[in-house]
Amino acid sequence: MHVIHDGRRSRNGGLNVVLMASIFIVAGILFLGRNLGFIDHQIFRIIVSWQMLLIVLGLNSLFRRQTIGGGVLIGVGVFFLIPRISGLGYDWVATYWPILFVLIGIMLLFKLWKPGSFSPNPGRRYSQDTSYSSADGFVTSNNAFGSVSQIVLDPVFKGAKITNTFGSTILDLRHTTLETAETYIDLDCTFGGVEIYVPHNWTVKSNLHHFFSGNDDKRYRISEVPDSTHKLILRGNISFSGIEIKS
Repeated sequence: MHVIHDGRRSRNGGLNVVLMASIFIVAGILFLGRNLGFIDHQIFRIIVSWQMLLIVLGLNSLFRRQTIGGGVLIGVGVFFLIPRISGLGYDWVATYWPILFVLIGIMLLFKLWKPGSFSPNPGRRYSQDTSYSSADGFVTSNNAFGSVSQIVLDPVFKGAKITNTFGSTILDLRHTTLETAETYIDLDCTFGGVEIYVPHNWTVKSNLHHFFSGNDDKRYRISEVPDSTHKLILRGNISFSGIEIKS
């Protein structure tokens, strides 16, 4: 098992760094305002809450054009924030929670019937939220509320860009090889899981930025000499997700 963790910031992590920095700055100002008596305690409890955190994460997803995932996060946050704002109490939540399922279903149908949501091939129809392709050894995968599984059979793997929201993505690289010294997989995963299958002797390096997430190499230790001349590098951002390396 050969995983190298590196703390250096990837170029794709700029947006998440700005988001996290903004959250800390705003939170610090709010706590200071409460301590000095400038902010009412009830207002503070509304602004600094897990519901508001979901709304912020949803806005971040919308900014990344992950419409369904962002919409669900915002909807859940607003729904559970209503009792605090209106004073209806949590009996209202216990009664009207099925509304969340109705809203999620409407959003899924809206995306399903949106023009251009289907493939021209009548035998295979894909929502815009689940698609993948491989061209000359480079894999592109976009998955939301679905499952994607792809085996790369190109002689040389040249990298991948994987976006995964509320879904599961499997990428099998055991039938290909690495040609350059560094090959990159760019990951953007929110509330989902990604499994990457690689040969036993590949060296995998993680430059991922985590937010309530984790990545783990689950390959069995073997006596085979690792390939130190080629590295597979994972970079990007994962939130409330898990990344697993397997063989």
